Amino acid sequence: MMGISFLAASCSQNNTAAPRQALPSQVPSVPAGSELATAKTSYEAGNFGYAARYFEKSLKASPRNMEACLGLAGSYDWLYRFELADKTYANCRKIGGETYAYHNNVGFSYYLRGDYGRASVSLAQARRLRPGHPVIETNLRILRDASSG
Repeated sequence: MMGISFLAASCSQNNTAAPRQALPSQVPSVPAGSELATAKTSYEAGNFGYAARYFEKSLKASPRNMEACLGLAGSYDWLYRFELADKTYANCRKIGGETYAYHNNVGFSYYLRGDYGRASVSLAQARRLRPGHPVIETNLRILRDASSG
């Protein structure tokens, strides 16, 4: 599941003071069925506004796609649009339950907000569900480094 690797792969450092960023009103058209791939490419390039819009389109086409849902929530996180991320994570939980990917991404969302206590709880739950997963372990290490320094 791609959603779990989103957050750790893009992390550089916590910046809870970053301003909320606007979402683009429009994005270039892409062929039907390629929205998810375009969203992932945009996300990996750090174009989180475009990624969010393409994940929205993908989720509209496939409302139960957990990968698109987690990608959308993660895009909102990087835009510091946590009110949108929270609503989207609630939708992800309805779609796929409280999976390790869900808890990993929610935990990293809390990390970005500077809420290390809640981040720790969510990431610990992800670890319980998927012990030794490299992305979860990396996120726990990022959290540990941030909270100790």
